Amino acid sequence: MAATTLHTTDAFVLRTYDYAEAHRIIVLFTRVDGLIRAVAPGARSTRRKYGAAFELLSEVTVAYREREGRELAQLTAWEVKQTRFAAAADPSTVALLGYWAELVSELFPPHQANDPVYRLLAAGCEAVERQLAHGRGDVWRAQPLLNAYVETWLLRLAGFLPDWRRCALCGTRFDHDSVARLTGDGTPACRRCLSVGRLIRPPAHRAYIAIQRLAPNAFLDAFLVQPVEETGLDDLTEANRRLLERVIERPLKSYAVWQRLRLEPPE
Repeated sequence: MAATTLHTTDAFVLRTYDYAEAHRIIVLFTRVDGLIRAVAPGARSTRRKYGAAFELLSEVTVAYREREGRELAQLTAWEVKQTRFAAAADPSTVALLGYWAELVSELFPPHQANDPVYRLLAAGCEAVERQLAHGRGDVWRAQPLLNAYVETWLLRLAGFLPDWRRCALCGTRFDHDSVARLTGDGTPACRRCLSVGRLIRPPAHRAYIAIQRLAPNAFLDAFLVQPVEETGLDDLTEANRRLLERVIERPLKSYAVWQRLRLEPPE
């Protein structure tokens, strides 16, 4: 008889999809076991039983049973800790959360606990809700900054973030006022090694350092007051785009959806 293990843990809901006639599969990022997929029995036929437990990036406490040799776990109990009702009212915010959920699903392997990723999701969602409370205009301006923050940290926690302190080709150390160039794979190089390519200007370097030193809300407070052209956001965003497409080996549709929705002007 195959061994069975029962787990109880907090988790974020990353995705749900239909399974068989009455069930749903829930993709969760759990605190104790990382990324898992679990069957929610009867979730399609008895929605009231689950309520808002499996909305995008809801934080839940779940119990699930894993059987040796089976890919899918089975949920046995669940309780909602935190829902995203405020975010659900704003299409671009829903799209942004969906993009983060897809990034986590793509960057981190199943069954590997990663508490920093869990805490990043919690902090990112908290920052989103704080901006929603300030009004649609603040959300519209804050989303690109907050997304750069989360992308950069996810790349770092997955082990793919390059060291911006040195040229990726010759190892020369950059100072804070150095202008580098972006290689095709998203790493920085000095202009002696690379004569063509997108420039990485000093504001982008400062944003890169600030992301790794500040909590999300503190980062927003510091950079929202700056003119857009002085934040270095465009350079940093382009670097992250190239890195993510190299790692994942395809563009994510959820990113394109978010970009389209966020560019709709605030009311």
